[in-house]
Amino acid sequence: MTNAEPAANPPETPPIDLTAYWKAGASWEAELYRKERRSRKIAWTVAAAAGISTLLSLSALNLLVPLKQFEAVVVIADKTTGFVEVARSLDESKLSENDAVKTANVVRYIRARETYDPRALKDNYDLAQLYSTGQAAADLRHDFEPSNPQSKDKVLGRNARVAVTIKSVSFLNASTATVRFSTETRRDNTLRREHWVSVVRFRYTTAPLKNEYRFDNPLGFQVVEYRRDQESLPEVLPADRAAR
Repeated sequence: MTNAEPAANPPETPPIDLTAYWKAGASWEAELYRKERRSRKIAWTVAAAAGISTLLSLSALNLLVPLKQFEAVVVIADKTTGFVEVARSLDESKLSENDAVKTANVVRYIRARETYDPRALKDNYDLAQLYSTGQAAADLRHDFEPSNPQSKDKVLGRNARVAVTIKSVSFLNASTATVRFSTETRRDNTLRREHWVSVVRFRYTTAPLKNEYRFDNPLGFQVVEYRRDQESLPEVLPADRAAR
């Protein structure tokens, strides 16, 4: 009978380094905290940017809402010429004082030049001539020259009347205006209605003038060139129908 060999001793478990263990745990926990803090910072940054963007959008919308308005306007259409314009008050159109004065001078000139009334012929001619210079003055003189067979006083005579109605005045630049107007010529038992577009080029002069001229033209308004073109075919009506 053989004797059994004694069992070998089991290997010993190495001791755990608790210092390294706790150090690794602390490092892992710190890394998690840093990641959470970074995520939270990014989230707050995105939220702040979105909030600022929303506030800016609302502010812009608040500024734009008053601009989006629907305004009722009166549109006037000329059934003869087809010309359309918007009727506005003086405040709405924001007409400056300078433009208002220029408009008044241009309108006064056309009324003086285009109106024909034997009783006021000299007054209208003198005023139109006072407002004219250069080619405009030469053309005006030609319209009433005795040697001109087509002079207004010869063609229209003593019994005709020409009334002027101004439709609109618009400025192409600081010294040129486009004017739409109509004339009604009454003679015998008929009325002739015509529609015109005129281009008026003007200036202001500081040349010395007599006081009597300054009373009618205080700012030295002068028309340099004047041209008118017929906008449509004339209408000829009996005077009794035109008066209705």
